[in-house]
Amino acid sequence: MSELPSYQRLFAELKRRRVFRVAAVYGASAFVVLQVADLLQEGLQLPQAFLTVATVLALAGFPLALFLAWAYERTPQGVVRTPEPRPHEIDEIVAQSRAKRWPVGIAAALGTALLLLGSWWVLGRPGAPGVVDRGDYSSIAVLPFENMSGNKEDAYFADGLSEELLNALTRVPGLRVAGRTSSFALRGANLDVKAIGDTLGVQTVLEGSVRRAGGRVRVTAQLVEAEGGFHLWSRDWERELTADNVFEIQDEIAGAVAAAMVSGEAPTPGNGASGDQGIVADLVPASVRTSDLGAYELYLAGRHHWATRTPDGLTEAVRLFEAALERDSLYTPAWIGLAAAYNALPWYTDYPAGEAAERSKSAARRALEQDPDNAEALYTLAITVHEYDLDWAEAARLFGRAIALDPDYAQGLSWYCWYLTSSGRWEAAVPWCERAVELDPLRVHALAQLGETLLLVGRYEDARHIIGRALALQPDFAWALMLMGLGQALDGRLDEAEESLRFYARSTDLPGGEASASALVAGLRDPTRRDEAVAAVLGWRDNEETQEYLLVDWLVLLDARDAALDEVDRILQMGGEQRSTLNGMLGTRLLRGEPRFDAAIASLDIPDPLPAVEPIPW
Repeated sequence: MSELPSYQRLFAELKRRRVFRVAAVYGASAFVVLQVADLLQEGLQLPQAFLTVATVLALAGFPLALFLAWAYERTPQGVVRTPEPRPHEIDEIVAQSRAKRWPVGIAAALGTALLLLGSWWVLGRPGAPGVVDRGDYSSIAVLPFENMSGNKEDAYFADGLSEELLNALTRVPGLRVAGRTSSFALRGANLDVKAIGDTLGVQTVLEGSVRRAGGRVRVTAQLVEAEGGFHLWSRDWERELTADNVFEIQDEIAGAVAAAMVSGEAPTPGNGASGDQGIVADLVPASVRTSDLGAYELYLAGRHHWATRTPDGLTEAVRLFEAALERDSLYTPAWIGLAAAYNALPWYTDYPAGEAAERSKSAARRALEQDPDNAEALYTLAITVHEYDLDWAEAARLFGRAIALDPDYAQGLSWYCWYLTSSGRWEAAVPWCERAVELDPLRVHALAQLGETLLLVGRYEDARHIIGRALALQPDFAWALMLMGLGQALDGRLDEAEESLRFYARSTDLPGGEASASALVAGLRDPTRRDEAVAAVLGWRDNEETQEYLLVDWLVLLDARDAALDEVDRILQMGGEQRSTLNGMLGTRLLRGEPRFDAAIASLDIPDPLPAVEPIPW
């Protein structure tokens, strides 16, 4: 045997034993398998462990395959140990031309590279499943948990648990949480998690299920990365059904989410809000808990009905919140819910405004006695003293405190936007309404309010776009239909305005029906038909869906200034929440300078100078 360098003998032996060929085939096959595993994990939403196990097996199998190729060979008689080389066989392999020696070596190198590339692609590349930097995620949506109890009456319990988790996560510093209305609007939408993330503008989604049976509750929660669709973690909780245990589950889930998103570390049992990371603490504080399970369930049912914003829903919400407080008079969230429900009642029903205002303020103040830094209670009290008492300075003070405590409470920002609008600071109001929509992009009331504010500042095209988003979500939303008609009329699109108003008439049982809607637009087209149009508008006074200030807007557009001023006087005589609209309606700009209107605005006691606008905190 000729004397050959040791590396040549080794390479020749590897080729003789077909190790190079096995490396090439194994590496290429493993690459394909890992790509298929990556697609399956995303498509079937399999746990992250699926990819980890597949990659580890692929990598661990590579040296094993090479060892087996070295030690054994397959023959017609079966697998046998590789025999020693024949005399001069190694020399013959080395003596081969490069064209015969190199291809198999190059193939082995490519196979090895494909194996490493596939492993890096599914686990190591930036953005791959499981590659999470500390603090990588800063936004989340909490979807309504699925009710697995088999009893439809328990749906409010699952919804309430989801909403309470959402509220708990808002206490995590630096974490933006999509609003409740938008998250819950996607129930049954059959969207994949990426589409949900895109729609709500969030990086992660928390979803789960709730089952109540035999005095026990079982909660399953899983955190999903929106862009890739992979599961960051999932866990089950099963406890005896008591109020204390329900709150502990909420705290543990919220703490685990905080640990995963703020620290970038995977949550483990006990690694929750009270864990040793020092990231967050007490996400479900004692001030929002009750030890009475019955009070808690009544509160959840009240929140469920309050969210409907219907006359029957609000009336039932008041009853349920009051029933919860009869069981536990120290339950702060129930006082806040009661305050919000009474605040809304006069806007949707004929409930006496003065009585509703006093009850709302009393409930909000009771909540603040128990929890002085409760931002939701501060926001609710602020909008109530503004709308019903026209106490501009006190409202500004309360809004300032609330914004400092929680600048991401979407409903509160909408209320502050309305406060600024009704004080005449229309341009300053726009960013607050925009932020409310950003936080809760599917809440139709926030969209309509932003649209109306954009109409006030003359951005008609932008306003129609935003109002159109509200109508795409809820085509029969009366307020948005009326605003769309106004925006179209202001921009000279009278045919479109008539179509919107006729749809409004069909949706609200409008007095005079679609004919009155057409009569209004006819008066805009032809001044000789103005009297008929004015009569049609005045006929809408008794329609529950039509706010009085909107009648003023239409009368001003018809150039029926005396009739518009009569409506302004009527709003003042009615008192209540409608007075706060007079300095923030489309007709305001056109009626300024009219002595009767200027006197009406003066009666609102808007301070001069106005309280400063809060600094934008985002």
